[in-house]
Amino acid sequence: MASQTIERLPPELLIHCCSYLKGSIVDIRNLRLTSKCLCSASSLFLFDTLTVRITTKSLSALEAVSNHPIFHMSVTTIRLSLCFYGDVQDQSTKVGLLSECDRRFRSIGLTITRIFNSTRRTAEEVEQFNRIQVRISDMKFALASLEMGVVEDRPPSLSFPPLRMIANTFDVCNARFVDQQAAIQRGTHLKRIGAAVSKFRRPLSFEIFGNIETLNEIDYRSCSMATTMEWLNSDEVCSDIILDVLESRGQYLAFGIEHGFARTFKGIFVQLSKHEIFPSRLTVELDAPKRLHFFQLSQVQHDAIRNIVQRAEHLSFAVRWWSKRNLEFGVVVIPAEQHYEEMKHLASLTTAFFNTESVRSVDLDIHDYSPPSDPPYISLHELLPDCEWPQLQALSLTGVPFHERELWKLVGRIRNSLEILDMDGLQILNGNWKNAFRILRGLDNLEEVSCRWPTGGEYGSGSYEDDLIFRFSENAVCQYLLKGHDAENPFG
Repeated sequence: MASQTIERLPPELLIHCCSYLKGSIVDIRNLRLTSKCLCSASSLFLFDTLTVRITTKSLSALEAVSNHPIFHMSVTTIRLSLCFYGDVQDQSTKVGLLSECDRRFRSIGLTITRIFNSTRRTAEEVEQFNRIQVRISDMKFALASLEMGVVEDRPPSLSFPPLRMIANTFDVCNARFVDQQAAIQRGTHLKRIGAAVSKFRRPLSFEIFGNIETLNEIDYRSCSMATTMEWLNSDEVCSDIILDVLESRGQYLAFGIEHGFARTFKGIFVQLSKHEIFPSRLTVELDAPKRLHFFQLSQVQHDAIRNIVQRAEHLSFAVRWWSKRNLEFGVVVIPAEQHYEEMKHLASLTTAFFNTESVRSVDLDIHDYSPPSDPPYISLHELLPDCEWPQLQALSLTGVPFHERELWKLVGRIRNSLEILDMDGLQILNGNWKNAFRILRGLDNLEEVSCRWPTGGEYGSGSYEDDLIFRFSENAVCQYLLKGHDAENPFG
């Protein structure tokens, strides 16, 4: 019997059901206590979150859990990783990935050097720092040797331990690539995911994100040189660093990957709609793609997104790290004249994603689209739908450009419901911040406000040290928006 059932049943009924109790009150008390203990213990073996990769093993595990008589009832959150692997057997892709690995180790070395030079060190710490530099040099030498071997079609000797470790790591990535290609053959992975998720009793949250960061990176600032040295001397750690690079940068260096990436991303919404899966929380968190077609939706896909968000209460959409598409990262820069078309596709996606009156929290993040002096070819009004949000309590905007006049309509829609406003890196394109703050002050029920790094208008672009942004007072802005006692507009 369930623990709660045993708690509720009267003693005489328990005695009738469990003849071994023999009418003993002590036995009944012990039964209830034991049941409660077993319930607490068994709950540790139940899980509510399931992370799914696009691999044969992970898809099979998803199907097994969805068919399990107990686990299919306990899972409430599905996390889908759209990590697609590049073909490391391809010469240009392998050279690019080796260069990215070299850049990662160089970055780690520079960070550790800055921290080391920031304070006086003991002789022992100096020796440890030197050993760290030797380790990083060995890794960079091994990467350079492998890269040269690929370019000259002359595989280097694997007698050098770091070189052998890196070669084995690339073999692991290649095995995952081959497995993934089998999993996505003819698009069957989408149908398998849709059918499996539909069997869960109550999937309340569905998350779509890119790479799963398996690297347990340490905080160099808080760790000693000895700890950092021990961490970097581990072959397992260095292998994880390389795998993290291969997984996170592979899709940027192999143009063919994004076709499958985009097809899966948009196709999963169609599957959720087909199986009538309506999660209350829907999250998208991806790195920015390099191809324009990624955001372009067909009418079926657009309608599917609008359908599945109709009952959603918490919606979060983040597409970040646009700067990683520049030449420094080995990616072809998209011509300026094509940016507007790309932003129209993004707007078509976000307006469908946030188009529901049931939503209670909205989070839109396009952080790091471009330098402050070159804002995206889009603004707040184009990224958000025209529907009403009568129940919206929390709004978070990151890296979103806007026109002053757009705030009037936004505030009018959420004036009486919004309680939490989070603004980070917003850029005003037309108008001034004095009026923008005055408009936002019209939100009547604000309880929490944060405003970080506003640019444009009076604050400037942050490109010059005399810009007001370097003397920005978040506290003054928040007190004004919260209608604090004697709080005044920072610009008078």
